[in-house]
Amino acid sequence: MTNSIDQWRAKARVAAETERQVRRLYNVAYRVAPIGHLLASPDATTSHIAYATTRIPRALSAAARILALPGVADHPETPYARSFISVAERALKGTGTRLLITANFARAAASQAADAKDDLRTVLFTDIEQRCRNLVPQPQDRQTTEHREASDAVLTLAAQWGLHPGGPQQAVSGDPLVPRHVAHEVARRAEIRARCTAGIRCTRTACLAYGAIWAEDGTGSHIFLCHRCIPAENADRAARGFAPTVRPVPEGVPDSARYIVFLYNGSGRGGKEVSCDSAQEAQFAAETMRPFNNTGHHIRVALTR
Repeated sequence: MTNSIDQWRAKARVAAETERQVRRLYNVAYRVAPIGHLLASPDATTSHIAYATTRIPRALSAAARILALPGVADHPETPYARSFISVAERALKGTGTRLLITANFARAAASQAADAKDDLRTVLFTDIEQRCRNLVPQPQDRQTTEHREASDAVLTLAAQWGLHPGGPQQAVSGDPLVPRHVAHEVARRAEIRARCTAGIRCTRTACLAYGAIWAEDGTGSHIFLCHRCIPAENADRAARGFAPTVRPVPEGVPDSARYIVFLYNGSGRGGKEVSCDSAQEAQFAAETMRPFNNTGHHIRVALTR
């Protein structure tokens, strides 16, 4: 009788220990599943990727140690916990992680190219970033042959232009291929940059000449008008019953001032401000940046840096 009780107690202790280890496995699975979802987000940043690629391998190692314990792998609830862990493991080893890493390196490289006024690399790296983020697969999606080919193509293009995990931009050997749509966009930006050399565009829709000057209307408001449009603006104001007080600011725009370009959504909510050092940069940003489908812009002068 004593032996049977001792055996029962031993089996109970083994079963209780197995249940405890299965609960540990579930804790690991529940914690790693949301981390795996970070690698399925097209907007994942460098910090998100670094966090996920560090935590997921640790969680997989912990889960492997727990599964190696007696009775855990054969427990009826273990497959459910494994399903959460498998999702995170697939996200870590899948193409999406490589696409996100490449996208973030492309964003950094595009920012550097924009500071250097390198239109080719700015357009190309921005295009690579957008394509990589659009191709990030979701956990519930089944990757098709077309998706794999598109992913391989953009990763190959990024590698040809030196976008490697070793840094935002590595040395490029030879003459890499430039996609046709990128070349067209670069040519368009070159035309815009040439136009913007004269300065800010006149705000009167009937004129739109470049090289406008900073004018005030006598009420504290300022606008950019060319010399020919200031008399026309005063005539329009007089016809509407307002005093014709629009005149150029005598001292002009101070050298220490900055140009603030406000890009607004013309068909909804939202807006974005860009700060520029010169009138040419402000007008170029106003004509090339399109954060919304229907983007409008307004340029103002900030007198203090």
